[in-house]
Amino acid sequence: MDIQQLRLFTSLCRHLHFGNAGVESHMSPSAVSRNIQRLEDAIGHKLFLRDNRSVSLTEQGVIFHRYAMDVLARWDALNLELGQTEGELTGRLTLFASVTASQSILPNVLSRFRHDYPGIHIQLETGYAVNALKRLFEGCDVVVAALPHAEDEQLIKRIIMSVPIQAVAPRAVNGVDELLRGDIDWSRVPLILPTTGQARENIDSWFSKKGIRPNIYSEVSGNEAILSLVALGCGVGFVPKLVIKGSPLASKVRIVESGPKLSDFHVGFCARRSSLASSEIIQAFWQSI
Repeated sequence: MDIQQLRLFTSLCRHLHFGNAGVESHMSPSAVSRNIQRLEDAIGHKLFLRDNRSVSLTEQGVIFHRYAMDVLARWDALNLELGQTEGELTGRLTLFASVTASQSILPNVLSRFRHDYPGIHIQLETGYAVNALKRLFEGCDVVVAALPHAEDEQLIKRIIMSVPIQAVAPRAVNGVDELLRGDIDWSRVPLILPTTGQARENIDSWFSKKGIRPNIYSEVSGNEAILSLVALGCGVGFVPKLVIKGSPLASKVRIVESGPKLSDFHVGFCARRSSLASSEIIQAFWQSI
C-alpha cells in the first residue's frame, strides 16, 4: 500500500460513496473500487460493506481507519519537517465549513493565511453545518461551525461572532400567513425544523418551556433546505440571520418579529487540542484567524 491509497481510503470513509470519493480524488468510481479492492487484498481483510445502495465500514475498516489517519498525519509531519529545512512551511491543511461560512467567514482568513504561507495546500470541504464536529473527529484539521456552549476537553474553540436565530415565514400571502396574525397559536403553525444541532436544541427547549406541542411539517438537514421550503409556503422555519442575508431566497421570506426568542449561535473555528499541539501547520492557521 502507498500514501495515495491511504488518502483514497480515508476519502471513501468520509463520503461513504464511491462517486463522491472519486470526484475528490480525480478518479472514476470504478477506479476507486479497484484501488480499495487492492488495498483489501494487501491487508487480507474486508474494509467496506457495499451494495447497490449503501457503503459502510466493517469492524476491521474502523480499526484500519485509525491506522491510516495516524500514518497520514506522520507523513504530513515528515513533509513539514523536510520542507522546513528549506525555510518554508509546507504541507496540507484540511478545512470543513458550511457553504455560508465558506462564503462569508473564510475568505478573509484564508487570504491572510495564503499570503503568509504559500507553501501550504488548502483542502476545503463544504457540507451541512451539523456535520462539522463529526468531520473533525473523522480527520479534518479545522472546522468552521456553530459551536456548542458546553466545553469539551478534546477541543479548542475560537469564537468569532454570535448570530441570531430568526423565525422566517413565506413572504407570499397564504394559509401560513393567516396563522401568524395577532396572538400566534404556535401549536397550529406548521414548522420546518433542522434535524439536529444547536438550533434544534434551542427550538425544542423553547416549545418545552411553553408547554407547546409543535406542529412539525418537515425536518431537514440544511439551512438552505429550510429556506427553500419556507419560500414555497410550506411553513415557518428557523435559520441563522447570516444564512438569510446571503441567500438568493431572502426576497421570498420575511422575518416573524414575534417569533420565539432563541439563543444566538456562537460561530467560530474548532480543532482538536491534540492536533493543534502536534501540527505547526494548524498552529500557523490558528494564529492567522
